[in-house]
Amino acid sequence: MKLVVMHYLRSLRERDELDAILPDLLAESGFEVLTRPRRGTRQAGVDVAAVGPNPDRDGTRSLFLFTIKSGDLTREHWDTGQQAVRPSLNEVLDDYIPNRIPPHFADLPVVICVCMGGEMREDVRAQWSGYCRKNERAGIHFAEWNGDRLSDLILSGMLRAELIESENRGLFQKALAMLDQPEVAYRHFRHLLNVIFTEPKNQTERTRQLRKAYLCLWILFVWARDADNLEAAYRASELVLLRSWPHCDSTRLRKGATQHERLAHFDQVLQLHFIIAHLLLVEKIGPFADKRYALSMAVNSRNAVDINIALFEALGRLSLHGLWLDAISAGEDESFAQAMSERADKVLNIAIGMLNANPTLAVPVRDDFTIELALFMRLAAVRGRLSNVADYIRSMSDHLCYGLRARRHYPTPTTEYRDVLSHPRDRSDACFEEHTRAGILYTFVLAWLAMIGDQERAEQLRSTLLEYAPHMTHQIWIPDARTDEVFWDGDRDHGVSVPGLPLNDSLEAVFSLLNRVMKEYPLDERISAVRNHLTPIFLMACRHYRMPVPPHVWRGQKRSSPDSTVSDQGVPDTEMQQS
Repeated sequence: MKLVVMHYLRSLRERDELDAILPDLLAESGFEVLTRPRRGTRQAGVDVAAVGPNPDRDGTRSLFLFTIKSGDLTREHWDTGQQAVRPSLNEVLDDYIPNRIPPHFADLPVVICVCMGGEMREDVRAQWSGYCRKNERAGIHFAEWNGDRLSDLILSGMLRAELIESENRGLFQKALAMLDQPEVAYRHFRHLLNVIFTEPKNQTERTRQLRKAYLCLWILFVWARDADNLEAAYRASELVLLRSWPHCDSTRLRKGATQHERLAHFDQVLQLHFIIAHLLLVEKIGPFADKRYALSMAVNSRNAVDINIALFEALGRLSLHGLWLDAISAGEDESFAQAMSERADKVLNIAIGMLNANPTLAVPVRDDFTIELALFMRLAAVRGRLSNVADYIRSMSDHLCYGLRARRHYPTPTTEYRDVLSHPRDRSDACFEEHTRAGILYTFVLAWLAMIGDQERAEQLRSTLLEYAPHMTHQIWIPDARTDEVFWDGDRDHGVSVPGLPLNDSLEAVFSLLNRVMKEYPLDERISAVRNHLTPIFLMACRHYRMPVPPHVWRGQKRSSPDSTVSDQGVPDTEMQQS
């Protein structure tokens, strides 16, 4: 296990990786973390400052000042370059120690630590030893924290015996070993999280569980990045984010140190998810999204169903990533908000390019792909780009009408792979009625047609449904009072189904019922994430656990203001779209 952890540490980069986990390692080992790495501010050579026991001096309480380097420390990194070690150490001695130590820590011994994920090479050790002898004096000492020492911290602190011993250790190692089989790796990692998130004795134990999950995700991600296969890491990052949320929700925690610590932890997990999502979706998929059939060919299957499933999965992930970027672009920092807004538009452009280059996305093979479509339409709406995707919805409506009339290429409510692969088995009445007994997609498409103002196609789709599938039950799902307590762990036994939408009457009757349901069951009263303006994590739970997206989020504004939530938004009436 130590070799696994050491390989992970050696692969970490300095910025946003090694410096992201070191504070958690220190906190778990009994240190009081004073400062964390920040961008845009002078740090005077100190990336992390902490107070804790010095194991090299009989546990004496000391002030530790860490200068962090990634990988191995070589001669090249010692005295040259923008991030060289020696100039950083000089800044610590000349600036940080005389001017920046808080007065109540001024009497503590100071330990200046060079921290690296790898090891200090022999070609630089002589310079390091000479520097230490020259600058060590009463109250100021030097220390080397390499990958071996950090591994011991991890294994003795954040990954204690109850996680890494026996079969639980095997779960983690199997997840790492099976990264080339993402579904298998994900299954082992999910089981590992179930072991980690047992009922804690107290809030401190819960915080330790959250840190363990976060570190395990980091290790999985680094190994996946080295293997050039981020699929399992992406799915695992969603799972860790969802499992962490209820324990980091500020509305469930008393104000104080624990709440502050949990919010900071959630931000770290979210940042790691963004890193993984960017690498997979923007850097890996993005360059090929608008190339004709490029992503379809990349699925490496001759079966159209495999291509359809893979591309809708990518569309949902892209849309969700764009929604996250849009949500955090509402911050007060104008330059940061502008950068996030531009990144959200870039992600939307990738998704639109994917639609244009891969015609299979006009015909969803499964009814539950409504989830991915709802996320995409939501992103287009909040970015003010509905006009750019109007033709896509029109094309989908035409394909759905044709599929119902011809009893071919219409979506099935089943999600079992073998059944989807053989759908439809034949064009018999029995087969057709079995696979059109209920659905959520058609109601969504009707609402989207109304949103883009295409009343003619909406009526055409409605009449086709009434003529060729009068037996179909059209329904929606909305959260109930239990949803916010159990959804994040994957429980699907919650929520309220609203079946029997009055399609026989008129489109106006359907939309009137939807608006009444949304008014009577406001989303922000049932989901704390929506109240906290973190709607994307609720949408992530819908997509990850395959639950329908509630109608409250079918339609969005250019961006939700801090004083509004998606529950303020309704399905448009036809007359409003015509005006």
